Amino acid sequence: MATHPTEAKVAEAAARQPADAAHHRSSEPMSHKQILQALTGLLAGLFTAILSSTIVANALPTIMSDLNGSQTDFAWVITAALLANAATTPIWGKFSDLFDKKVLVQVSIVIFVAGSVLAGFAHTIPLLLTARVIQGIAMGGLTALAQAIIGTIIAPRERGRYSGYMGGVMAVATAGGPLLGGFIVDSPLGWRWTFFVCVPLAIIALVLLQVTLKLPDTRRKARIDWLGSILLTAGVSLLLIWVSFAGKEGYYEWFSRESALMVGGSVILLALLLVVEAKVAEPIIPLTIISERTTALAIIASIAVGIALFASSSYLGQYYQVARGATPTEAGLLTLPMIAGNLIGSIGAGQLVTKYGKWKRYLIAGALFLIAGLGLAGTIDHLTELWLVGIYTFVFGLGLGLMLQNLV
Repeated sequence: MATHPTEAKVAEAAARQPADAAHHRSSEPMSHKQILQALTGLLAGLFTAILSSTIVANALPTIMSDLNGSQTDFAWVITAALLANAATTPIWGKFSDLFDKKVLVQVSIVIFVAGSVLAGFAHTIPLLLTARVIQGIAMGGLTALAQAIIGTIIAPRERGRYSGYMGGVMAVATAGGPLLGGFIVDSPLGWRWTFFVCVPLAIIALVLLQVTLKLPDTRRKARIDWLGSILLTAGVSLLLIWVSFAGKEGYYEWFSRESALMVGGSVILLALLLVVEAKVAEPIIPLTIISERTTALAIIASIAVGIALFASSSYLGQYYQVARGATPTEAGLLTLPMIAGNLIGSIGAGQLVTKYGKWKRYLIAGALFLIAGLGLAGTIDHLTELWLVGIYTFVFGLGLGLMLQNLV
């Protein structure tokens, strides 16, 4: 029996209504409660990943002693994870355009658990470094995907508030890691549990993500710039290897043929990276974006703050234990002023940015606090009063919190 054209249109409209209604619901802004529920598992995963990078700070002297590591090995336990993080973050960002973000976050957590278990069982420095690279790859995923998911579910004006929560989580994990690590090293558990403790936390985050995170489908066609990723990783890695071994006994001098080859090779690789990025359709580092003044300055500031953050966390653990004779637990407790400053700066700036819509003033204030705090901390020695050291670390912790919240 023939169908009347008008009836066909009515039927088509009726069939389209559920889809339109679903689209309308998905495009409606989420309430504060819904956003917090969605972010619960994500922030738990981010907390676990960042905690893993700092929890070893007070454990490293003990780890190096047990595994017969050198000062260079000490630095590379932290650098390996950070380098893998930096190299893979843009790749994970591209993956988020191609695949489901929720699945990607869960995959990154599974990779993180694998790296943590391997690190906990490591009996040699090379195996420990391999495990840290695996952890760094997962950290790159969690870092990139956290930003992508927040951009998907939260309006730009409201992001300051929720970025403040994320900044607070990062602040606690970054500064609280050495405290927790110190307790674990001094306990009967031993330093291996500084890695194992992250496993149950990651599993909890995985479950929370499955239950709480509901995302709209925002996938699009994208290409991954593999050549650019390889050149970026190789260029930066070569430079870091040169810095790590130059001037060390048994290696090579700062001004030597080996140094010239490594620095020259790094410069060539990074120059090739610029050529590739200027030609590919979807570069790993968009030159048009980083050529903008605000973006370029933000990148430089992020690098500087990252150096200050991880260098200070690593140094303070050694300072308190080696120069002041503190136990790992005591060293962790002595970092509490930095934790407090970091937390106050991060959460406070997030709330103020949301309320007033201004962010530049907090970056400038954070930079001033950070410069002042690090400058003052640079004057300490083994005789400096600990209460004075606490004030100095609180000041640069406050600067870190103010800057991290607005730069991340």
